[in-house]
Amino acid sequence: MEDRDTDRRKRDTSAKRKSILNAAVKVFLSEGFENASMDRISEAAAASKRTVYNHFPRKEDLLRSVIELFEEEMRQLKDIPYDNSRTIDEQLGEFIDVEVSVAQNPTWMGLIRLLLSVFTTYPDLAKEAMARHARSENGLISWMRAAFLDGKLATDDYILASRVFSAMLGGAFTWPAVYQGGILDQMTPDFKQEIIRTFLSRYGTAGNA
Repeated sequence: MEDRDTDRRKRDTSAKRKSILNAAVKVFLSEGFENASMDRISEAAAASKRTVYNHFPRKEDLLRSVIELFEEEMRQLKDIPYDNSRTIDEQLGEFIDVEVSVAQNPTWMGLIRLLLSVFTTYPDLAKEAMARHARSENGLISWMRAAFLDGKLATDDYILASRVFSAMLGGAFTWPAVYQGGILDQMTPDFKQEIIRTFLSRYGTAGNA
């Protein structure tokens, strides 16, 4: 009985924490980090201020958790396993489709704009985020390694290849969405194929370039 009660309390605590984080995202996006108050966040989360402070003693702690939640969502979204039964073009296209979906998601784009602003004011937060990114292996790097081992990429520097591909996607879709307010839907299919062809002309094997 005690074990079941403990498990239930853990689930309740986890649910409340997630509720507070979701509320914080809404308040940060609508009011900005500097103007957002813990009072407003507790109100949006339908939680007492004491509960909010028990989970997050400072607003900066709450922001850190929002950043980590966003990073985890992006990792899961882009965790596409290599499949040797499918063509390289198809699989690279799937990574592009994910990037486009992020660029077309107002909440994710709002978070990216928010974080760019926050990182300018709080460079330590930017350093922490970059350090976490450097320590982790994202799904694209894993995919590139598997493609190389399967003889479908001509370079064993799959980390560099993944960075090049990510830079192509960011320049084509993410950053225009962040700074220009969106991407042109009619451009996406042609742009998608051109990115794949360009990448494979440099990193593909003879049968895939």
